[in-house]
Amino acid sequence: MLMLGESNMTTDQVQTATHEGIPFVIRMADGEKYEVVDRYRIALGRTSVILVGDDDMPHVLPLLTMTGISYINPKRRPSD
Repeated sequence: MLMLGESNMTTDQVQTATHEGIPFVIRMADGEKYEVVDRYRIALGRTSVILVGDDDMPHVLPLLTMTGISYINPKRRPSD
């Protein structure tokens, strides 16, 4: 896994990960993790990211509470 940053995330970091087309996980300060496997299920704003989950429910993720991004192997997705 490649990790991008351990401090406050920026829109540019999330945008770069999205455009690379490699699935990744967004890690949050509260320990939550959100998989991004399709770039059409994520929208970027100035201060937050909106991610549509597998259940088609939106998750509004403030950039200030994101702690990092980890790329995942597209053949093997985390089970938790």
